[in-house]
Amino acid sequence: MIIYLDLNIFDRIEKIDFLEGSDKDEYLQLLDLISNDNIDLPYSNAHLNDLLRGWKKNPNYINGHLTNIQKLTKDLCICQYWGQKNVWWHKRDIFDFFNSKKDDLDIFDETLDEMFDFGLGNNSPIHLTKKVPLPYEWVSKIKKDKFAQLMFPATIQQSSLYSLFADLYSFQIRLKSDYSFYKVFKAQLSKYISSLKNNKDAINYIRKNDQAPNHLKLDFFSIIDAYKPKSEIKENDNELYYMVIETFYKFDLQGYKTDANFNNMFDDGLHTFYASHCDVFITNDERCKYKAEKTFEKLNINTLVIKSNEIDKISDLIT
Repeated sequence: MIIYLDLNIFDRIEKIDFLEGSDKDEYLQLLDLISNDNIDLPYSNAHLNDLLRGWKKNPNYINGHLTNIQKLTKDLCICQYWGQKNVWWHKRDIFDFFNSKKDDLDIFDETLDEMFDFGLGNNSPIHLTKKVPLPYEWVSKIKKDKFAQLMFPATIQQSSLYSLFADLYSFQIRLKSDYSFYKVFKAQLSKYISSLKNNKDAINYIRKNDQAPNHLKLDFFSIIDAYKPKSEIKENDNELYYMVIETFYKFDLQGYKTDANFNNMFDDGLHTFYASHCDVFITNDERCKYKAEKTFEKLNINTLVIKSNEIDKISDLIT
């Protein structure tokens, strides 16, 4: 049996000596369960993503976290590497993997200027786009939209193609780093999606393209699926990866058990993807548990999602 643990479970096991009463008994039972020779316990780059955020705040405890995970997993790693069609199951030293991810932190440029500079400064060709104006009508419209004012500040002031590129580049960075901005963006996106329910043209379009019977209630997923960009899955892409992450995010957008932090939400989706390759996913994160269960249900994935105090559901399955 393969069991995938959320980081919150690894963390509690690491602190097991400091737990008391029923909490300690609960995790001692779990530790005994996962120590069974018939249990495989992997870690993933999603765990490392979680740890990197903690390392940025306080690096003093990282070695203890890594040592604990290494001891429990024996360096068994599951990872979806870019350009690979399937996940890799392999042995990889968790310290080595973590350090390689730390090295990658500095490769992302903070601004469009940095990204296209290449040592050329103002002579970089990207600056030619500053001379290309944007349509006056479009700029006038976004000036009146409150969220557009947050999303396109430079565009509104400068009205150039360069400023639009710069705002879009900054936008994707802010979604990951500015929690309040992500919260506003998600609320606005949900508002726009929900508003389509009252649009007769939208409803007819969705029903026509989805071939859904007219008596069926139009739901959140139908709206998103009908209006999302038609992205092409490349030959070397893992289709399951996109399906799980996308489905997980859709449930997050619905607003119930939602996450205000984009990075947390994405990594929970990534944990869910890796858990889909395992028999059991154990997490005490209520938001992640709910969306993982709903994602597996929608995609007909048989992974069982439980909390740490529900191991009786699988104890009898282990011989």
